[in-house]
Amino acid sequence: MEKIRLRLLWYPQAQFVGALLAEHRDFASRRGFQLECQPVDFSEGPVSAILSGNADLCIASPSHMLESSEPESLVFLLTFQQSGSCVYLARKDHDIDSIRCLAGKRIAVWPGSEDLELKWMLSKAGVHLSDIEFVPTVDTVQMLMDGQVSCAQMTTYNEYLKFLKLGGDESTVLTLHARDYDADLIKDGVVALKSWVGSDTVRVQAVVESLLAGWTHALHHQSDAIDLCKQIRADVEEEHHRMQYHEIKKLIASGATNSHGLGFPHTDHLKKAASAVSEVEGGQFDFDVNRLVDTQYWQAAEPSLRQTAW
Repeated sequence: MEKIRLRLLWYPQAQFVGALLAEHRDFASRRGFQLECQPVDFSEGPVSAILSGNADLCIASPSHMLESSEPESLVFLLTFQQSGSCVYLARKDHDIDSIRCLAGKRIAVWPGSEDLELKWMLSKAGVHLSDIEFVPTVDTVQMLMDGQVSCAQMTTYNEYLKFLKLGGDESTVLTLHARDYDADLIKDGVVALKSWVGSDTVRVQAVVESLLAGWTHALHHQSDAIDLCKQIRADVEEEHHRMQYHEIKKLIASGATNSHGLGFPHTDHLKKAASAVSEVEGGQFDFDVNRLVDTQYWQAAEPSLRQTAW
């Protein structure tokens, strides 16, 4: 049975539970292949992994695609989270009562070009990026709580939950959302090389349907989804898995999921990311970014796997 490697954007957790169910239940094997979900590798980003041949597909954002060395060689096949998932917490005791007060401050961000949305939001708010010190770290929460930085990048479903568990007080921070500045970008999509997709379209259809089936099962069967997360990540408390699952479900049950169906890869996500790259980095694309999206495999999937509600 062929093994197909999916590089994750982080460590296995509820964020990817649909793919994990496809791997560990029979959603992939019944479609004729073995799915292998690979955890994050900080020495090689997810898009770099498929460009180098170390993975067949990856979980990555439209921003990752457009900021890669070969954007035209990539294709966007699915996305489950249809809303931006990041929040930015700023310490009020660092004399911050508005986003403009971040000028001259240090902000903790994840390593690996994960800060495009943040930079776009700051730019739109009139904050000069040259006035900010961006500090890459895998633990943005601890750096904020220790006071090493004034602001930290977090997701609603992971770091923010950790912030609260560690005793973080919402009243002591200014919570910034990129959507308030029309700068929100989605985080997770399923990306592959166009050459890999074109080499076996039957295989690609099977992969797309297995991921849709895994997420459909996850959304209908919460207990099974959380049980699998507990099995794979016994180092994480059950309550965290449960809270993360609910936050992920909110991000899925929005936008194009409601208008089109689960997993729909909307071209609007690529166009908005292209605007961010252009405005923040000065990058210009001499190709139509809409051509990086391929909806045919999603459209060919069984209607029962493309539901709009659960």
